[in-house]
Amino acid sequence: TGLGWILSMDNRKNELVSSLRSTAVLVTNQFQCERLIQAGRSVADISKTDLIVLNVQSNEYPANPEAIQYLFNIATQNNALMNVMYAEDSFKTIVKYIKDNKTAYVVTGMPQTKNSILHRIWRKFAHVTFFTVDETGTLHEVTDKSVYQKTASH
Repeated sequence: TGLGWILSMDNRKNELVSSLRSTAVLVTNQFQCERLIQAGRSVADISKTDLIVLNVQSNEYPANPEAIQYLFNIATQNNALMNVMYAEDSFKTIVKYIKDNKTAYVVTGMPQTKNSILHRIWRKFAHVTFFTVDETGTLHEVTDKSVYQKTASH
């Protein structure tokens, strides 16, 4: 199973990128991921890293092109690069992306279940700082790599 194809959408102003490390925001194809991008912008500003928004599309969730376009617009407003990747194995694709992009910080939503892909990603990287964002948009550093949202409200 290859990585499929990569569509890179970049509307940032032409500027030299000096940092070697990045902040990645992992988004699904849901409109409410806007708060994750905004929280990621805060982390990137504080850490002086580039902001990259990553969405991995797979057969696991139905396509939602309207939400992807909306999130692309939010990423653009927050001076972020957005990558939409198509892959059969989301876990391997995200892990490779974090490694390849020298990612220092990763921002996600709250895991919805005990066996969320996020727990596997968190345990894979000791050198990356992970943050979750709750429904109010508040950032929380991940210190317990098995935490999940027991009362999930979509």
